Amino acid sequence: MPELPGGWLPPQAPGTPQQPQRPPEVPQRPTFVQPSGQHGTNGLAIAAIVCAVSSLGLLVLSLGLSFFFSLPLGIAGWVCAARANPEVNPGQRKTGKVLSIIAVALSVTAAIVWVILIAAGVSVEELQRNLEQELERQRQQS
Repeated sequence: MPELPGGWLPPQAPGTPQQPQRPPEVPQRPTFVQPSGQHGTNGLAIAAIVCAVSSLGLLVLSLGLSFFFSLPLGIAGWVCAARANPEVNPGQRKTGKVLSIIAVALSVTAAIVWVILIAAGVSVEELQRNLEQELERQRQQS
């Protein structure tokens, strides 16, 4: 029989057996702590992925000429991935780290290639003109 506020019990009909009193149930409280390594997002890992993808995108879209922007972005992504919490969604951290290492390696390679090309006397305008001519030639063949 449920107990009402103030400890008052409602009357019972004569001859009915009295039910044993159960202690009131304590409502379960919500859990605010997530188990480690399973759920959630890792802000630094996400930042590492964004920096690495931005770095790679700049390199591809500029044919490597933006290495002076993409190299710092790749390094920033690598640093963010290294400082990210390894216990919260470790896959994001690993993805950011791998993409950042690739971005740094490609940026350094692009820098070396462009320094060699400029030292050899190749101008950017001449290279652009040659690429446009080659694209036009391939379109005409198709």
